[in-house]
This record gives sequence, C-alpha cells and structure tokens, in this order.
Amino acid sequence: MYVILVAPSFLFALLIILFSNADSKNIYAASIQAVGLAGYYVWRMFHRRKEKLKNNG
Repeated sequence: MYVILVAPSFLFALLIILFSNADSKNIYAASIQAVGLAGYYVWRMFHRRKEKLKNNG
C-alpha cells in the first residue's frame, strides 16, 4: 500500500520540480509528498484498527 500511495506522489512531485516554472515549485512538490505520506499513515491507522477489531472478535 505504501508503494501505491507514496510512489505516485513522489513521481508527480518530481515532474513538478522538473517542468514547472513557478518560483515556489519546491513547496508544491513537498506539499504533494506530505499529502501522500499522510494518506498512507491515515490508511495504516484505519487498517490496523480494522485488523484489531477483526482479531478480537
């Protein structure tokens, strides 16, 4: 799941850095990567909670 969520955000951020003419392109790229990582950890939190409930009962 990490690869599914984080890899596209990394590639999209890399494309922004390479092809964007904006002065704040690094901020945009970092924001996209942060959203990708946050999405992964939110998914992980819900998945672990679901697994815990399934194992208990």
